[in-house]
Formats: sequence, structure tokens, C-alpha cells
Amino acid sequence: MKIIFSTYDDINNPYYAGGGSRAIHEVAKRLTDKHQVVVMTANYPGAKNQTVDNVFYKRIGFSFFGPKFGQLFFHFLLPFYVIRAKFDVWVESFTPPFSTSCLQLFTKKPVIGLVHMLSGEDMERKYKFPFRAIEKRGLRTYKYFIVLTEAIREKISLINKESTIFVIPNGVIVSRRGGEGRGERYILFIGRLEFNQKGLDLLVEAYRYSGIKEKLVIAGVGTDGDMGKIRVLIERYKLQKNIKFVGKVEGEKKDMLFRNASAIMVPSRFDTFPTVVLEAMAYGLPMVGFDIAGLQWVSEDCMLKVAPFDSAKFGFTIKRILRDKELRFSMSLAAKKQAAKYTWESALKKYEEAFKKVENLK
Repeated sequence: MKIIFSTYDDINNPYYAGGGSRAIHEVAKRLTDKHQVVVMTANYPGAKNQTVDNVFYKRIGFSFFGPKFGQLFFHFLLPFYVIRAKFDVWVESFTPPFSTSCLQLFTKKPVIGLVHMLSGEDMERKYKFPFRAIEKRGLRTYKYFIVLTEAIREKISLINKESTIFVIPNGVIVSRRGGEGRGERYILFIGRLEFNQKGLDLLVEAYRYSGIKEKLVIAGVGTDGDMGKIRVLIERYKLQKNIKFVGKVEGEKKDMLFRNASAIMVPSRFDTFPTVVLEAMAYGLPMVGFDIAGLQWVSEDCMLKVAPFDSAKFGFTIKRILRDKELRFSMSLAAKKQAAKYTWESALKKYEEAFKKVENLK
């Protein structure tokens, strides 16, 4: 089969390079053993068409739009490509602010909506525009979906009762080296650096309330605007010496960050299936997060959950987890156990089963 994934983000995107793009790459590279796979992404400075792990990355659009206008333009371009491209199955990874590009309306071939996150609610809260209504209309145009959790399956099935929905969680490679680092201990945030969804402002406030001596290490990239806001907040609370930015991390550097961390912070206001949560589980690391709907799938045995969005209680919980060695040990065991349920081999098998079923139904 020729399979096309479309996603605004990708593994080298300077603005995001989020967990969804990494998950798509992990699935795509495994599919290349039997299929021809193309990942179609937005253009950005320095981007070029290239092959990575036998997956062909095709860039579309212009590189000078930046992340916000770039996402809108990416939505606009996709229908033109789905009309012209040769493929057997198209997997459309939903992109903010509308989530969908309604691609199934432009072709008789099967388009599967890949839902890492439905962004309408979050975008409406942020910009005061009826994105949810637009998103719902878009969701009704699809026949097939791949979602990561049962909660998202239920949400979509209420909107589009006629659709076929496959629940396929992302996978993770379980580490056998978690907790073996000998460097300076710290708490760790790793992911996209932004206020609105990922809650970096809440994390900085929580860290201030915690009063701990251990450093907060922040890994990842973000837009200039969000980075500026984060640094202003850190300076306001005089935490420059306590919070360390390490930028985008991969490979051995990322491995060492996880191995030396005492706990992982997940301060998201809105999320569904954060890759960092699976990675933390794989390393046997305890987590602190807010008790939001998108984290219901995470066992409380491996994540201490705080009422949204109480920074003071979040800070108290950080202190608690760092001071209770037995608690960290029990949470570490639970995290490893839950991580073992999520493998890329299992995800690949379910993807191929979904593609076969869609081919038979078309």
C-alpha cells in the first residue's frame, strides 16, 4: 500500500517537534517494512524534502509563515494535495486551530482522521472564537478515525455515530536504565514550551510555592513569544538560579536527563496522551500532574494528581514526592508496569489491521 500521513508538525520542526510528530515517525518507519510511506508536513526555515528511516518527508507551503499562520495555510493547502496525490490510505493528523481539514470531502479514497488531540475547546478558550462548532462540523465529514484513548473515542462517537473508530495508543520503548544516573538530582519538564496548553506558567508558580532546593530543568523548544513570557515570570519570582533551560534534547542527552531526574512534571491545562508520560513510565519515574480529563488513562499509582489548576497544591505535591523515598519507589514500580502495556509493535499491528479493514470497507 501507499500510505500518506499529513501532519503540520514533524520531528525537526523548530517551533514544535512535539510528541505527536515523534509518534507518527515511529509508526511510519515500522510500516516501511511492507508499505511505501510518505509523511507530508508544513515547510519551515531550513526544511527540505528528505528520507528519514525509509520514510519520505515531503514539505508543503512556504517557510516564512511561522507557526500560527503556517498552521492555517497548511489546512488550506491539504485539500489540493489530497485531490492530486496517488495513495491507498491517507492518515490526517488533526492540527489546531480547527483540528480537521475535512479531507474526506475531497476524495473517494479512505481518509483516516488521526486524533492525538481535539484542539477546538482549547483554541476557543484561548482566542474566544467558536472553534468547537467548526471542529464538530468537520468531524462529521469523516468515515474513519484513529484515536489514542477510549475517552476520545466516546467523544467522537457522540458527534459522528456512523464512523468507524480504532483505538490505538502510542507506544514506548521501555528503558532498563531508569534511575541509574549519578549526577545532580532535579525535577524535569520536557515538551513544547508554552503557556496556554502545557501550563509552563503554572509550573513556575508551583516550583516557587514548593520551596525545594532541587533545580527545575526545562527541556524543549517554543515560540519566541512563549519563551519571553516564561523568562519574564522566572525573573519576577527571582528563580533564575534555580531553573535551567537545556533546549531540545535527543538521544543520549535526553536519556541522561531522564536517568538523573527525580520526578517528571506534567502541568498541562489540556492534553490527551502526552508522549512524555509514556517516556516517564518507561524510565520508572514518578510524575505530578493536574487531574484533567486527558490524563484519566494514567494510573494514580504512577502520577500524583492535583486539582486543576492549583499551583500551590502542585508545589506542595512536588515537595512531598521528593521527600518520600518509599513513595517514589512504589510509583517507579507501578510506572514500569504500566509502560509495559504500550509497545510500538502492538501499535503497528493495530495500524495494519485498521488499514486492512478500511480497504475492505471502501
